[in-house]
Amino acid sequence: MSIKFFENRNVNLARSFPYAVLALIIICMILTGCDLTEPTRLTENRVQVEETKFSDTVPVEDLNDVALNGLAEHYRKHGDGPLELTVTYDPQSRSHNAMHASAMAADLSKEMRKLGVTSVSSGILPVKDAGSQMNAMISYTAYNAHAPKDCSSMSGLKDNDLKVEADYKLGCTIDTVFAKQIARPKDLKGVETPASTFDGRRLTNSVERYRSGIPNEPLEGERASE
Repeated sequence: MSIKFFENRNVNLARSFPYAVLALIIICMILTGCDLTEPTRLTENRVQVEETKFSDTVPVEDLNDVALNGLAEHYRKHGDGPLELTVTYDPQSRSHNAMHASAMAADLSKEMRKLGVTSVSSGILPVKDAGSQMNAMISYTAYNAHAPKDCSSMSGLKDNDLKVEADYKLGCTIDTVFAKQIARPKDLKGVETPASTFDGRRLTNSVERYRSGIPNEPLEGERASE
């Protein structure tokens, strides 16, 4: 292959190089002028946790074992903080007076603690002309899980009516069903770290034995069989 061939080839490349650069500049200008962003079709919201105040008034005579178990189960799943239990009574009544109401409030509190509700705040309340009817007023902070904000279920989930929904956000149906399956919605609010964990003296004492050279006790393994 002759030297003249390479010379001609270099000349052709030199002539075409400016055009290639110009083409790249034009392409960059076109791409810059176009909006390449597209709004996401996925829902950006998450399952919501709602804080409410649960309250109910039940005749004391209706608070049997089944009712107390149901109340304790609802508190374990949704409740948080102290459970306030107040027994009402008629101050003019001889048989259902303040002493009787206090004893009933104490008994109900004891039963609730047996069922796992350790924080119970009990009391009594006089109600004029209540007669022999004694009621238990129950209230506590409750948490409920709900579908993400501005979310709807996809068509065909609840019925056979299938249709195109242009505004439907992908993932809404999954999160909606997931919210209904949460056994303890109050866990969604998280767990606050106790302030004592950050105590400096406590952290210092935990490593004092190591600094003093005292060896740690050996870990004894467990054996399933000989």
